[in-house]
Amino acid sequence: MQKNETYQVIAEGYTAEGEAVVKIDGIVIFVPGLIIGEEAEISITAMKKHYGYGRVIKITKPSEHRTEPRCSAARLCGGCSLQFMDDEAQKFFKEDKLRSCFRQNANMEIQNLPIIRMDPVWHYRNKVQIPVQVKKGEVQMGFYRNHSNDVVPYETCMVQTQLSNDLTKFFTQALKKYRCAGLFRHILIKHAHHTGEAMVVMIVRQYPFEGADELQAEMLQKFPAVKSLEAIVNRREDNVILDGKEILLAGRPYIEEELLECTFRISARSFYQINPYATERLYSTALEYAQLTDSDILIDLYCGTGTMGILGAKRAKKVYGIEIVADAIKDAKINAEANDVHNIQFVNADAGKGAQMIIASKIRADAMIVDPPRKGCSKDTLDAIMKIAPKRLVYVSCDPATLARDVKILTDHEYQLEKIQPVDMFPQTVHVETVVLMSRVEG
Repeated sequence: MQKNETYQVIAEGYTAEGEAVVKIDGIVIFVPGLIIGEEAEISITAMKKHYGYGRVIKITKPSEHRTEPRCSAARLCGGCSLQFMDDEAQKFFKEDKLRSCFRQNANMEIQNLPIIRMDPVWHYRNKVQIPVQVKKGEVQMGFYRNHSNDVVPYETCMVQTQLSNDLTKFFTQALKKYRCAGLFRHILIKHAHHTGEAMVVMIVRQYPFEGADELQAEMLQKFPAVKSLEAIVNRREDNVILDGKEILLAGRPYIEEELLECTFRISARSFYQINPYATERLYSTALEYAQLTDSDILIDLYCGTGTMGILGAKRAKKVYGIEIVADAIKDAKINAEANDVHNIQFVNADAGKGAQMIIASKIRADAMIVDPPRKGCSKDTLDAIMKIAPKRLVYVSCDPATLARDVKILTDHEYQLEKIQPVDMFPQTVHVETVVLMSRVEG
């Protein structure tokens, strides 16, 4: 097979990134934009030793699950790459991805529960981080093209809120008007869906800059929902964004959001789940799996701003929350006080060291919830979890591959897998969140 040669193919499966898998004379070719069962004419774009890549020229037999993408930048933007699939096809892809990851990374065949998919599946995101570029004198704000640093501008992002889209349009025009776009790296917008409050963070190379006061005044006058306006001065040349001096320009250094009858504070650097609708089901499921009673001790590892720990504290005797980000711990303590929760103690440490502190204190844990970043748990953290030996271990994961790896380690050491519940936190994308319940095998 050579580059630019064309072939008729049938899509047989998917990669974890949503590319279709087709075979030509036994050789696997990865082709984006096809649904299982579809027949298409493709062109070879690159060949490696044992596999290749292709692009669709024409779909000759479309799937009944194919739908027209709503976003004008869908084929260029690296974000919502599953827009051409309907809900049923997206559910199948995500459940299949979860099972494939366990098969490949843990050598386990799993029986997951059907994925939970909550409405709305559009305009659900409460956070957007938009890069700023200047090309040929024009200000461009949008998202990165796949595998590049080129910004793809958009009129309306279909997974952001209308307020976030309106703010993006405002800044695109205002940065040109005030001739300051060259100093901007990103605009961060957080929009609390239930309270309506919004935060805007300007990530800039220097502050103040010429026209800053006028720009800020115009934005605040046009968008009264913005209750927090900040700048972060970031002079780094890499892709680390939220690093540098944080300056409060107007309002409060946080916004507030409501979740499961509690109120939580969200600051610029603190983590909060992206989809507020699916989050309610995600956290409710995690707490249901924890099976807490008023005599139980709960460890909330990677606790962030304390959301799950505070919700769990209303059912448990005592909760210990562990988190490496100091700003998140600060917010967590305030969140606990605001929700009249006093049986929770927060520790500012990484997960491994925090777990070691629990061991040293000889604290008995009836249940533990772990919600690590995409890279999963470190070996030291897993070792500490097994030494703490909670009766019930609830693992919340945003990456099925590292989840499968960690579950394999835990089930090889006195834990058994009870339930696997995928949750579609990110409709239109290839990502899937999962809640797993494991129980300790006695003796």
